[in-house]
Amino acid sequence: MHASASAVNPGALRSRLAQAGLRATRQRLVILESLLTLPGHPTAEQVHRHVVGHSPSISLGTVYKALDSFVAAGLTRRVASAEGASRRYDADCTEHHHLFCTDTQEIIDYCDPQLDELIRQFFAARELEGFQPRSFSLHVVGTRGMK
Repeated sequence: MHASASAVNPGALRSRLAQAGLRATRQRLVILESLLTLPGHPTAEQVHRHVVGHSPSISLGTVYKALDSFVAAGLTRRVASAEGASRRYDADCTEHHHLFCTDTQEIIDYCDPQLDELIRQFFAARELEGFQPRSFSLHVVGTRGMK
């Protein structure tokens, strides 16, 4: 996901942090901007490499803490790789699913209202005792066929 220029201007970044209940520190602003501008679903290490170009004093630990605070505040979501070894982050918090290609390690966003309705109907028919689903996100592992 590449954010538009207006989504990464300092005022918009400060507003997003404030709406999430987070202070707009210099480190959080730089990390959030990187997360919004890096392609795909970056790891904390990829965000850190991007951030140190602008702010060399920011440590990898600071990046992890900021990303974890973004997840807790609902600004971003954590997405696992197929093996679950690396944590990747998704700045798009709208409802969508992920297709993970084991050949390229790429995570592809996938939206399908018909699939979403099938999932809702499936769980409504099951009447899970004491459980009420509020949201869902599928993580489908496979390979991307060559065209």
